[in-house]
Amino acid sequence: MVTATPRDRRVRRTRQRLNDALLELIVEKGYDKTTVQDLIDRADVGRSTFYAHYETKDDLLVSGLDHLTFDLELHVADEPGEVDVILPSLGVFRHVGEHHELFRALIGSRGIDLVHGAALAVLTERARVGIDRRAAAGENSTIPADVRAAFIGGSLHAFMVWWLDNDMPYPPEAAAAMFRQMTEAA
Repeated sequence: MVTATPRDRRVRRTRQRLNDALLELIVEKGYDKTTVQDLIDRADVGRSTFYAHYETKDDLLVSGLDHLTFDLELHVADEPGEVDVILPSLGVFRHVGEHHELFRALIGSRGIDLVHGAALAVLTERARVGIDRRAAAGENSTIPADVRAAFIGGSLHAFMVWWLDNDMPYPPEAAAAMFRQMTEAA
């Protein structure tokens, strides 16, 4: 087993502190109003340390997108007893609901374009997996799979944005049931 050197641990710790600071500040101030100075103050690192790891705050955001997309993929897992669902959504609604302040800042209607794009890509790809699974089971559709995946992934993304912007007026279970009903024919 390979162990991390002290330098590797320091790098990971510094990057984690900067990422945590970014997420906290996005919730508090919004991304556009957050400055590099805010980030280094919150993370308690020097300006040269920040720039040794990232060129801009956008670079810091992009570096965290992998974690966000992995987190989203993890919660778009198949739901028990729901093998015929193209894009399971209950786990997503539950997770987004639990962390609504952060997700509202990231993907609400005033969210960050980079995050919107990453979330949409994950949802569309996961829809494509469900569509391909149905095709392998013999389902035929006259609509191309990539068109269906874009529609379903985009629909869940748009519905989540609406749900967050409207203070989650329905519990995750009801929102997921509505999404499934609206997209059943897709």
